[in-house]
Amino acid sequence: MLSSSFATRDRTFRFALAAVIAFCGLQIALYHHGRDQGIYALVARTLLEGGMPYRDAFDFKPPGIFVIYALGRLLSGSGEWGIRLIEVAGLFAMVAAMVTMAGRWWGDRTIGWLAGALTALVHAQLEFWHTAQPETFGGMLSIFGVWCVCTPNGRTEREEPLPAWRYLVAGVAFGMTGLLKPPLAGGGAVLGLWAAFEAKRGGRPWRAVLRPVAIVFIGGVLPVALCLGWFWAQGALAALHETLFVFTPHYTELSWRDRTLRGMLYQSLTEWFVNYASILTIGLALGLATWQTAWKRTGVTLVIGIIAVQLVGVALQAKFFPYHYGATWPFTALLAALGWHSLWGWANGRGAVLGSASRISVTARSWLFIGALVIAAQLRTATKDLAGSFWERAGYRLSLVAGGWKDDVKIDGLATVADVNANGNRQVAELLRKHVPANGSAFVWGFEPVIYDLANVRAASRFIYNVPQRVAWAQQASRSELMCELLTNRPQAIVVASGDVFPVVTDNIFGSDYVLNHDFPELRNLLDSTYRKHSRVDDFDVYLRADAGAPSLEGPR
Repeated sequence: MLSSSFATRDRTFRFALAAVIAFCGLQIALYHHGRDQGIYALVARTLLEGGMPYRDAFDFKPPGIFVIYALGRLLSGSGEWGIRLIEVAGLFAMVAAMVTMAGRWWGDRTIGWLAGALTALVHAQLEFWHTAQPETFGGMLSIFGVWCVCTPNGRTEREEPLPAWRYLVAGVAFGMTGLLKPPLAGGGAVLGLWAAFEAKRGGRPWRAVLRPVAIVFIGGVLPVALCLGWFWAQGALAALHETLFVFTPHYTELSWRDRTLRGMLYQSLTEWFVNYASILTIGLALGLATWQTAWKRTGVTLVIGIIAVQLVGVALQAKFFPYHYGATWPFTALLAALGWHSLWGWANGRGAVLGSASRISVTARSWLFIGALVIAAQLRTATKDLAGSFWERAGYRLSLVAGGWKDDVKIDGLATVADVNANGNRQVAELLRKHVPANGSAFVWGFEPVIYDLANVRAASRFIYNVPQRVAWAQQASRSELMCELLTNRPQAIVVASGDVFPVVTDNIFGSDYVLNHDFPELRNLLDSTYRKHSRVDDFDVYLRADAGAPSLEGPR
């Protein structure tokens, strides 16, 4: 039985953790789109209009993310809050699953609350650019898949066979993660092998040992088969194959040059362990210090195995973008929570991290624990490459909410990073709304498809950004296709971006304007012969069709 004083402190601790989760959920709900989110949203718009990914709107991410964004658009239209609402709801559901798992496996739901708070905090610290990504939702589905095999009494295949439906649903969940990011489906293989190992330890025959592996595999194949059937029925299977199995491998190959698999695996491991959130690193260290009590528990080997597979997936992608680790943090938080919870036990006189004979009072130790947790949360956060720390940005957001969330310039400032200026995108969109009629179209020669959505105009080409025209392996065919589409659709406006240089994606140091003026004479000639430069907005030159009768601020180039 828990002492009444400890039970009170534990309830208070859980309430504080719930408050952290709610705070992080509010922050996430206020995030706007980054570049990737703008792409997903526009492909989702095409999907809801009857089109298909790849064939009618180009991107090279797996199809699952577009379906999720389509659900978000059903809630909010072109508004950005719909996908954020789904993201926050998924986060809260994932926390609930963690609480249940901790109670069933480890006998203490506080560990789950702590894991949920750590997950929410690190996820919110990834900020607008690295959230609502495929890995975000893949991590949620992965946790749900593990939750499916976590039974009410905590038993595993070692004690008693689990119902087949649990493994089938878990397999479906991991199969769906593969439609978001293929390496994440490897978590399903880990789960099946873990269950088989548990059955073997229970002395079961080989048929019973292989049963969970087979059922998880069947469940994992189902979503993939349904997806392929959908694309086949819509006549878009060839476009899916061309994009994911021809274009994308070349993109991945860029980051493999002059690198070794061993080096990439090492980078993946070290970045995961020390480069993002000190609060997780310290929790893992505490878990290692108390491994006999904290890590020798049901399900811990499963969690470690899933993390390992996900880190291998990050290494194989070889880009090491922060969001690539997004699915790993919930499982990392489960392990870190075990470490922090052992310290919480010591603080309340119920364990021995620093020695049970300590003369420090329980009250003092509890405050020391809270202080350590708060300090750890401040040391290193997962917020990267943005102006201001996560805590400064969070406070700024709250001040804007208190003021009615009305200052678009300040709000856009929170969604601005590197060469992406959210306010510049908004200004270009406002100009397009004025000059592109309802039945017209526009074309953005750059990497800002969010402009189409902000302006509520139709894209004149399936190439909603120009990476295919800027990479060596696809530029010839994609440029020819693009020119055919532009000549057929005759967009009312063409927007040319400048300064968008990202070698890790295009394998060169040239921005859109440079490529247009020095390496794409067909598009340059179309602009000179048919369009007039109207104005320059931020990093964009806006051209309007000369026969549309729009005023021109500048003559032809």
